[in-house]
Amino acid sequence: MVGRVLKQAIIGTTLFGVLAALTGCTYLMPPEPTPLVETSPPKVVRRVPVEQKIVRRPPVEQKVVKAAPKRVVKKKVIEPVEEESAPPVIAPLGGSGGGGGGGW
Repeated sequence: MVGRVLKQAIIGTTLFGVLAALTGCTYLMPPEPTPLVETSPPKVVRRVPVEQKIVRRPPVEQKVVKAAPKRVVKKKVIEPVEEESAPPVIAPLGGSGGGGGGGW
């Protein structure tokens, strides 16, 4: 008889192989495709660096603009209103007829 651990290892390896085959073996790198037609290497073109001209502009004077004064808005004074006290609400304690719980 084969041991229990060995059976689990064989089943696990088999299932892993089936899973890898179904997913297309995405964890393995595919081989490099070979080109059908030989191509020449690209040409290297070297360019001579062009001298850059430095253009200096005269400094521009910054204008100072004063901010316009803000308007002062007078707010109305709200006087508190006396609140009337409402009578206390007494909840019914179940039973038939009125409110009560959410029974059937």
